[in-house]
Amino acid sequence: MNENQFEELLALRWKRRLNEAEQMQVDAWLASHPAERARWEAEVSTSRACHELPTTPAPSNFMARVWQQIDQEERRPAPVAARWPGWLRWPSLAQQFAVLALICTLTAMLLHQRRARTPAQLARSVEQVAPLARVPDLALLKDFEAISRLSQPGADLELLAAFEQTR
Repeated sequence: MNENQFEELLALRWKRRLNEAEQMQVDAWLASHPAERARWEAEVSTSRACHELPTTPAPSNFMARVWQQIDQEERRPAPVAARWPGWLRWPSLAQQFAVLALICTLTAMLLHQRRARTPAQLARSVEQVAPLARVPDLALLKDFEAISRLSQPGADLELLAAFEQTR
């Protein structure tokens, strides 16, 4: 018997008494696993105590009273907050983000309209930025291919020859 079978018999013990074969399996398991004996005995005593509890009969009108209570709950008007759709009561993170994005976009558009540039202002901005964006001198680029090949890994022939000699 393995631990899963023991667990199944433990659960089965709650439903009914074990037959002789099942009880023998449990006894064999407990003999080889003494640490489980206290758990088994606690389960057996708890199960026995639950089965000895008196059963109280349900009133004859029990189901009628349950259905009556359900009907009363359904007829009760919902609170004002519950009448609002769920998406209006507690906005989700996506809805909060969408509102924030809308507010930021509208703010940016309003600021842009207030600061609309004239063509003369735009030309002055281009004049100021143009010296900063110069193309590098071609003399600097003459050794570009040789420098770029240095960063590419190549075969080290001396190292390969040393490895072949050790074989």
